[in-house]
Amino acid sequence: MPSLFLTVLMMAGAAQAPQVIDGNALFTQGTTYEGFLASANSRPEVWQANSKRANPSAALVERLKKAGDGLRLVVVAAAACSDSLHTVPYVAKLASAAGIPLRVVDATVGAPIQAAFKTPDGRGATATVALLRGDKVVAAWVERPVALQTWLLGPASTLPQSERMDRKFGWYEWDRGESTMAELVELAERNR
Repeated sequence: MPSLFLTVLMMAGAAQAPQVIDGNALFTQGTTYEGFLASANSRPEVWQANSKRANPSAALVERLKKAGDGLRLVVVAAAACSDSLHTVPYVAKLASAAGIPLRVVDATVGAPIQAAFKTPDGRGATATVALLRGDKVVAAWVERPVALQTWLLGPASTLPQSERMDRKFGWYEWDRGESTMAELVELAERNR
């Protein structure tokens, strides 16, 4: 039975990418996470802090290694994006620990990925993590963990913007990338 995460992706039409995306071209246009981090000009102290505390479990690293044959990741991110800030450092650390090549691109380069993989409410978003097998984009993780996305699109939608954002940041602080990393590993396992 698919997890809630995969069910949400399938409902959004994001389970498979069209074959027209040249994953290799996107990957080669990207920068390493370290290069992206060095140039992050928005909230650099938070980027650095999240990068330092990213600590994927040995079990998740091992699962990604097992699912990692021929896997590469292209992350569409923006330094000013709060969802990128609270997910990309964890994805990068997980990929590094598992020996999975990862490149970061901006929304201009990553536009084909964002067009193919939308949020449940129909937007292209950062952060989006595209999974490549060979040169093909086979799947993507989009914007934020399912539990947070579900809450933001449902119960939180009636809250004032400032309260919604405070609670979102509090959730990210509490979760510390665990949900993002687990969802990404599950997606890699299902798209071998």
